Amino acid sequence: MPASKPIRLYIPVVQRQPLLIEAHLLPLVEPLFLIETHMTFEERLLLLQTALGLPPGFVAAEVGSYLGASSSFLAAAAVLKNGFVHCVDTWQNEAMGLEPLEDTFRRFVENTYHFRHLIAAHRGRASEQAPQVPSGLDLLFIDGDHSYPAVLEDLTHYVPKLKPGGLLAMHDYHTFETVRRAAQEYLASLRPEDRAHIHSLQIFRLPPTTSGAWGSG
Repeated sequence: MPASKPIRLYIPVVQRQPLLIEAHLLPLVEPLFLIETHMTFEERLLLLQTALGLPPGFVAAEVGSYLGASSSFLAAAAVLKNGFVHCVDTWQNEAMGLEPLEDTFRRFVENTYHFRHLIAAHRGRASEQAPQVPSGLDLLFIDGDHSYPAVLEDLTHYVPKLKPGGLLAMHDYHTFETVRRAAQEYLASLRPEDRAHIHSLQIFRLPPTTSGAWGSG
């Protein structure tokens, strides 16, 4: 019998892990931890806490939504702060090259169903969908294609949409050299503040300037 060829599979694992979270948030966010994601528990909590610190009526956008875990945590904050979240993705599972190509949009819709009134899904290449996402963002979360050119392109198209003093969150910043290099190159002239980080999630606050450093958006 010929030897079988090895195959690479992504196997989701549900972790049992103690978390410190405000009691009133638990009913809202506890089910969201069951959504498959590449983000750790602590990264998801930091993203949630960051969004909860935004002003009432905030507008957030994320590039790279996958199955909707990060989208749901942002939307959970939107429930409490009367916010709104724009989600940009091809939903073809092609950004990282770690898993088989597949259309994941149906699973995204199912996972974010309870927040559907607070989410706008923009399906397509991030560069093509940029005009559909408004300027004046309070928070931008980038977790799309991790190649250096793609990260640089995402930053170029979406960072100008941030308000002065807005927050930029980037996943895999500390684990993918391509992500970190593109960010450091793009942000060098802006000199953002290191607001927070945990594991591979990095959050910057851009300077509160109106000097035009962001471009036109």
